Amino acid sequence: MRKGQISHDKTMERWNFGRKMKQTDSLQILVVDDENIVRLTLAAMIDHMGHSAICVNDGLAGKQTLNNNKCDAAFVDMRMPGLDGMNLLKWSRQKRLGLPIVIMSGHGTEASRDEAMQSGAFAFLTKPFSLVVLKGLIERIQESPRPT
Repeated sequence: MRKGQISHDKTMERWNFGRKMKQTDSLQILVVDDENIVRLTLAAMIDHMGHSAICVNDGLAGKQTLNNNKCDAAFVDMRMPGLDGMNLLKWSRQKRLGLPIVIMSGHGTEASRDEAMQSGAFAFLTKPFSLVVLKGLIERIQESPRPT
């Protein structure tokens, strides 16, 4: 693939924007959001930082992805049809997956942020967010202990 060329695996929306990564330093990050533009933008930002993204459009697909793939972290939309982000977070904690989960919301309130954090979220991210904020969160994830 040429630099700058986007590849797309339709089976699970794996995005790679032409960047070669060092496997030892890179994270595999699950992105769960029902809005295509959010998934694509977040995947591009993650790729820009040298990591890879697996993108799915709902909580049930996120659950299946977490069951079948090794992910180092997940960015999950709070409000989605079907299984929402809070229930996906609670399921992951019941399964003791231990991975950092960032809850994202365009409609976040202080109460929803508090609920997410009390339920075990690594962080609460209000949309829209900047590359600087995302970079800081990913650096914190890299510094945190990883599940074995």
